[in-house]
Amino acid sequence: MNIIRQLKTNLFSTTIILLKNNNIPFWLDTNTLLTLVGKKMELSLLHYKNVRLSIPGEYFSQLLALLEQLGFAYRFYLIPNKSGRQWIENEYCRLAVLSRWKHKTKAFKIFITPKYKVNNHYRWVDKRSCKEIDGKYYEKLDEIQIYGQSFPIPLYNEEYLKVRFGKNWKNPNLKWIASIDDNTIVNDSLLDNISFKKVINNSPLEKIRLQEGNYHQRMKDMLLKTIDILNKNGFKYWLDAGTLLGIMRDGDLIQWDYDADLGIPADTADEIMKLRLDFLPNYLIKRRRVQTPWLPGDMRVIKVKTPWEKIRQINFHVDLFCVYPVKNKYRWVDSDALKHVDRKYYDTLSTIEWEGRTINIPNHAEEYLSLRYGNWQIPKQNYNAGLHDGAIAEKGF
Repeated sequence: MNIIRQLKTNLFSTTIILLKNNNIPFWLDTNTLLTLVGKKMELSLLHYKNVRLSIPGEYFSQLLALLEQLGFAYRFYLIPNKSGRQWIENEYCRLAVLSRWKHKTKAFKIFITPKYKVNNHYRWVDKRSCKEIDGKYYEKLDEIQIYGQSFPIPLYNEEYLKVRFGKNWKNPNLKWIASIDDNTIVNDSLLDNISFKKVINNSPLEKIRLQEGNYHQRMKDMLLKTIDILNKNGFKYWLDAGTLLGIMRDGDLIQWDYDADLGIPADTADEIMKLRLDFLPNYLIKRRRVQTPWLPGDMRVIKVKTPWEKIRQINFHVDLFCVYPVKNKYRWVDSDALKHVDRKYYDTLSTIEWEGRTINIPNHAEEYLSLRYGNWQIPKQNYNAGLHDGAIAEKGF
């Protein structure tokens, strides 16, 4: 759906009416602003799937209280603040307005980001990246007229786009990732003075620990069954993340973990999915996709689950993370974070003996664990794969 059709949807109109009727200031922002300014200048810039608005942070609580005015056809979905920093006071960094009947990953959405004035700057969190910009762009707003409609936009908007997207913002082939390339991301020296805070978990899935009941042995059985199937059919794989860490450090799965992790080349995911009958009747496999310019494809992970835990919505599974070669790195997405490591770790693999099997692990495994976990020989029960992993490519948290 192109930008003009997006702005003519009932969802967008309803959202704008809601804001205006309740005197909540707003402006078109980020990718939506880029596309509209580009269209005004007759540039063929990229179209984006969703619309992005911003509001002054002091109106965010008021907006949250307006759900009933939205109408039965639409709903709010809150995006948690995953920065782990006290950059803003709110536990949520954004909300999405979307159809009540569509899944949040597939629906067309209006994203609304609260931006908080601190001294002469505005600050906000974009998923996990802490950001800040000169207040002059938001203190007074400009307008853009397009196809008979008028919308508020930041002042000095071309300068603003250059700040956000870089000097090549007019490039129709611009590859820009908000959590990596945005010039408003705050630097580490500033973040060093910002206190940490707990990140809320809004997942509907119940998390277990392997030390509870018979989960530990059942997870080991599920992991070994997966490895045996991959070995039998000649697929490349390796122990990864917390599973590699536990087996390398303790000789076993980590007691307080709730899943197991393998890595696979993304281009083998389709063929592995054809082996679903090999996993039955005890296990089910399902692929999960993701749309991000970070990856050259859309495979994120294959999940191996038991039917019982799937029905009960218990987070008990084996993850096969799909990694893509991009230049001199391998890239993947895990815990909603963009990650990468040097190709030397996965191009060729080492092995380890465990549970009577020779099992693949990344090359230079101890160096690899140091990259991802720091001092990996000391257990850390509060480790968060979306914040503390040294493989995360994103900035500003």
